[in-house]
Amino acid sequence: MWLILTFILMQSYTACLSSIMVVHQLQPSYPSEYDVRMDPKIKVGYHRDSFVGSLLVDRLKYDRLRVKNYPDMEEYKEALDKGSNKGGVDAIFDHVSHIKIFLNQYGSKYVMVETGLRTDGFAFAFPKGSNLTSYFSRAILNVRESEEMDKIEEKYFGSSDDNEDQGLSNSSSNEVSSSLTTYSFAGLFIVIVILSLLALLVSESHLWQKPVMLAKTYSRQFLCRSFSRTSLVEGSTTKENVDEKGFTTS
Repeated sequence: MWLILTFILMQSYTACLSSIMVVHQLQPSYPSEYDVRMDPKIKVGYHRDSFVGSLLVDRLKYDRLRVKNYPDMEEYKEALDKGSNKGGVDAIFDHVSHIKIFLNQYGSKYVMVETGLRTDGFAFAFPKGSNLTSYFSRAILNVRESEEMDKIEEKYFGSSDDNEDQGLSNSSSNEVSSSLTTYSFAGLFIVIVILSLLALLVSESHLWQKPVMLAKTYSRQFLCRSFSRTSLVEGSTTKENVDEKGFTTS
């Protein structure tokens, strides 16, 4: 039984190790934000009319020769297909909403990688002291807190689940979620232990047969003594009765 247990454990861990190695080979690797920033061979792009260009150069300290601007999403696709080695780029920095539209148009060939960059995003500008500010703020808040926002996003950007399936990548995407632990074999260990105890009891039966025989012997002796005492008491009573009646005995 223990040989069977060892064989099952070996086969399980061998299969798990093989799956881990195969999964890591099949999963595509995406460069992180740090890799893109530190590798001088990687070129990046952005939308021509966006403030992202100045953000990349001034804040993130990208070399201007590595940064390219493109007017529309078709240019995005061509640049990404070419890559940095052929005059294109390997990454595009843009708003999340624009990237969702890009993924919705061109499918799962591309992936949206989350970064640590945070910007103010889109906003409405009003003159100082304008009475419209509070009305717009309240209206935007009502829309964001209602189901209407989800419908708008699904209409123009597609379902959020589809976008995540198309390639939303993070640090945990390359990790194998399932792994073997001792809890995975809890049932197997319990069955083996029970069978081992039963086998031990059967194989070592001579150890517990002797106490059983002794118990039987003592119980028989106890029963015999009790029976003999009861018989003697009954016999003496009968003899006394006979004497009272005047009969002689031999």
